[in-house]
Amino acid sequence: MEMTREELNIFYQRYRVRLFNVSYRILGDRMDAEEVMQDVMIKYLKSEISLELPKEEAWLVKSVVRGAIDRLRKRKREELFLQEYRSDAEDLKVEELDRQMWGALSQSDSELVSRVRKGVESLPDGYRAILLLLLFEGYDYQEVAEILDVTESTVRSQYMRGRKRLLEILKEMPGQTLV
Repeated sequence: MEMTREELNIFYQRYRVRLFNVSYRILGDRMDAEEVMQDVMIKYLKSEISLELPKEEAWLVKSVVRGAIDRLRKRKREELFLQEYRSDAEDLKVEELDRQMWGALSQSDSELVSRVRKGVESLPDGYRAILLLLLFEGYDYQEVAEILDVTESTVRSQYMRGRKRLLEILKEMPGQTLV
């Protein structure tokens, strides 16, 4: 759509307040709201769409709502990733100690290792595979992710859940305690 500088300014002034307000109410962030509003305006101006005023405004508002919702989803995904990343970073020390402990056990305490193996065997398939590969086979997270064709973050979260479940199983087993 070809517009003169003056027509662009009129178009911008006509919709900017309404589109910004809609976007801001959804997002709660001025910069994100401004960005969504501008993206939608640019998309409309670059498109071959030519609508009359009421339909034009409806299309723009609808597009801003969708853009803002998409931005919210992206923000939530990023927040979840960061939370998981922070959690993983905190768990790394615990996990490294786990590996050292399992390595030492496999060389010194065959009865306890046998109990742990039995506990691992009673885990659901996903947890079992991940714990066996990490603890007994010595693979790292990336290698396990490639072997199982899942993401590394999936391996990490499944490892933590499986480890927790394994400890519950071992506490229920008769015999010596773990620590």
